[in-house]
Amino acid sequence: MLKTMPASEAKNKFGLLMDTAQREAVAISKKGRTAAIMVPTHEYEEYETLKYEQLKRHISEGIAQADRGDFSKKTVEEIILEAKQEYDAKEL
Repeated sequence: MLKTMPASEAKNKFGLLMDTAQREAVAISKKGRTAAIMVPTHEYEEYETLKYEQLKRHISEGIAQADRGDFSKKTVEEIILEAKQEYDAKEL
């Protein structure tokens, strides 16, 4: 379960927040809603690597599709939305 800390407590106990965030993700809430999440450095780096690998995969698929002459009439916005939906579905 994600540990949650109110923003005022995070501000007043920043050292504790930093120590905790080095070990596990911490949600920072403001007015009862999650405003930010601090994650350990290694988790952030893994996340960035996954995003980069997904982007490379999509570009490779696009190049292969173009090489086959298989063009669709989708707009760039539609393609980006589909990629985001695919990524979000994997997160669940």
